[in-house]
Amino acid sequence: MKNKILFTLTTACIVLLIGNSCNKKVALTHPIKAWFDAQCSTCHASGKASAAKWLYDAADYEGSIKTHVTHINTLVTVSKTMPPTGLTAAQLAEFTAWFAAGSPAK
Repeated sequence: MKNKILFTLTTACIVLLIGNSCNKKVALTHPIKAWFDAQCSTCHASGKASAAKWLYDAADYEGSIKTHVTHINTLVTVSKTMPPTGLTAAQLAEFTAWFAAGSPAK
């Protein structure tokens, strides 16, 4: 009986710990953040004209960037429609290198 109670309490603690860590947002802190800030936030940040199409939120890397990274890559490197002002060769290379590295958050 004592072992069953201890097991139940231990399991409950593990579930709480896992649940809390799963709800924690991961922020984009990689140096590419400056690129996203310069290229995306003017139109896609909260309250901006194109935020409804895609919301750039560096504080929510998983929901904002990682979930959409393949589409973002297509717009930036294939169709070259984003950003609408275009990119320099250096800016494009910076994004491409980050994407090729697995688009890390840190």
